Amino acid sequence: MSSSVRYPMCPNDGFPLIDVDGAIVCSVERADALIGGQQVTNATNANGYLYLNFANGASMPLTCPCCGGRLHLRGLSHEQLGQMLAGRNVEGFRHGEWVGGDEAGQRHPIFAIQFSGQEDLSARTIQVGLDSVHCIQEDSSYRENGSELH
Repeated sequence: MSSSVRYPMCPNDGFPLIDVDGAIVCSVERADALIGGQQVTNATNANGYLYLNFANGASMPLTCPCCGGRLHLRGLSHEQLGQMLAGRNVEGFRHGEWVGGDEAGQRHPIFAIQFSGQEDLSARTIQVGLDSVHCIQEDSSYRENGSELH
């Protein structure tokens, strides 16, 4: 997915709207309904993506806000991030934009997920692409069957 597309905003809360199976939904309302308050049980790698798996059976791939591919991490491996988030609960969501450093200054929407913990809020918040919210699955068993990220 090309994340440089401008997204319409939800009139209720200002979060980006996304298309899920032909229905336009608020990204934060979808995320909150599926993973809000949920505990991360573990993280798995599938199809080149790191997935967070939640206590309610939901799973979410972590995608990059700028390219829509797998999340690029600095100074931390996917395994380390998964270990760090295991046992934590989703506490909240934020949104914003990442602006590219090139001359065009492309803007890419960011969806931020805040987790429980004693660290500074920025240390327990991850920024992902809207594809992560779009691809939240209520039943994480689809990964074991080799389904691809859509």
